[in-house]
Amino acid sequence: MRMPVLSQPVVDGIDWGIVGVAGCLLLVSVVGALLALRYSSSKRRPVAREFNYLWRVRAFTELLAAGYALAHLLRLQVLWGPASVFKAGGYHPTSLCRVYIAATYGVFEPGFLLLALFACLYSVQGRDSSKHPNFNIVVFSTALSLPSCAIQLVAALFTRIFDLNYANNRMLGRLFSAYDTSLHQHCDAVGSAGTGDPTAIANCAFCVFPLLSTFASTALSAVFLLAFWLVTQRIAATVINKALSRRVRMLQASVTLWIIVSLACRGCTVLFRPFDLGFEVLRAAHVLAVAALVITLEFFLVLKPVWDTHVADRAVKRFERQDTGGLPQPLLPNPLYPPTELQLLESSTSTRQHGEEERV
Repeated sequence: MRMPVLSQPVVDGIDWGIVGVAGCLLLVSVVGALLALRYSSSKRRPVAREFNYLWRVRAFTELLAAGYALAHLLRLQVLWGPASVFKAGGYHPTSLCRVYIAATYGVFEPGFLLLALFACLYSVQGRDSSKHPNFNIVVFSTALSLPSCAIQLVAALFTRIFDLNYANNRMLGRLFSAYDTSLHQHCDAVGSAGTGDPTAIANCAFCVFPLLSTFASTALSAVFLLAFWLVTQRIAATVINKALSRRVRMLQASVTLWIIVSLACRGCTVLFRPFDLGFEVLRAAHVLAVAALVITLEFFLVLKPVWDTHVADRAVKRFERQDTGGLPQPLLPNPLYPPTELQLLESSTSTRQHGEEERV
């Protein structure tokens, strides 16, 4: 049975939904980046600094998340395709499809995941493991992103580099082509009175997901998940609070689930063509899974530490006003970074209190 084919207005509605999801993700990322920059530039007490030492990495992670969100707009028909809302007949989409593959899966995806991984790894090693953790994490993440970036660039430019018969060989198109130029029936109807727009017909191409790009992302994700589970297992093993341990387990399960769903949806799109119901549902599910993955990592690595820092600041200020001689409880750092300074501060406070009692 042939897969139902969706009309242009329905596909445009899906595109606008993706625009809304990307806008929400962009808003969260910008807010997170601004808060991270605020805390990274502030000179606060030792407890607050315990939450602060990776804030520049967190701010950079949020910037990559914002770019990740915006990159998904590059392939939307409603913005750039033959039915573009900006220009009659649309823009030449083949270049945008290539930029989408290279930028989304070669720059923002590996950069975002590796920054999150190294932030967790540094949390296990402790702050004494490096004098410049923020700089080192960014440098190592950038360096290790280069192989993935190179492969995705080849995947994006494959049809320009190698002149093969992609139009008549369906398998070659599925493996290497970043766009589909065979759906002229969806471009002929664009224009006033359905007569067709010559510009729209000349720009008749629709972005797809080449398998070469998906395979490269799968390899990156497999390495990332292996390392991520090893690191977070070490974090969970050092946590004595069951609530914090459950939080780490939830992070592991959520990240794994969303990565698998996004890759599965992206890979299965090759079974269909643009405007097919299966293709449009799968690409929308892929974007939703990516958004869920980004929000999950943002929550655990940025938003939750922001709230913890805020709570810690208020608690320490209240403690200083009351001068009770002991830190308020619970005043525990996020499980993704060590409690060294907090413990030192509490022990020094207790020592000072005992010394004052002895003098009295």
